[in-house]
Amino acid sequence: MINRRETLLLNIIENSGNVKKLLRENLSYKEISELTAKLEQDELLSYVDKKIILTEKGKTALTDNKHLLKETNKELWIQPEDKSRIKKHERNFIYLPNQNELDF
Repeated sequence: MINRRETLLLNIIENSGNVKKLLRENLSYKEISELTAKLEQDELLSYVDKKIILTEKGKTALTDNKHLLKETNKELWIQPEDKSRIKKHERNFIYLPNQNELDF
């Protein structure tokens, strides 16, 4: 039985996708390469003419585990963006932006 990350990698390879989805799953590039090597060792992937393709075993594993691709936790569908938040100020606080930092 393969896990969610392996299923995601198989799906990305099948659809010629981007690894950004795996990066959002908090995998590093090193872990992605190790996962790719593990799937190749398990004969789910193969290299043909410098391309990574799914084997028949990999295609059946992907179809059997498609249910792992859906995110069922609705709180993770839209994640809050915290980097542009500012701290809460007093009621009578007046914000004056720095004129040198304004970009329009």
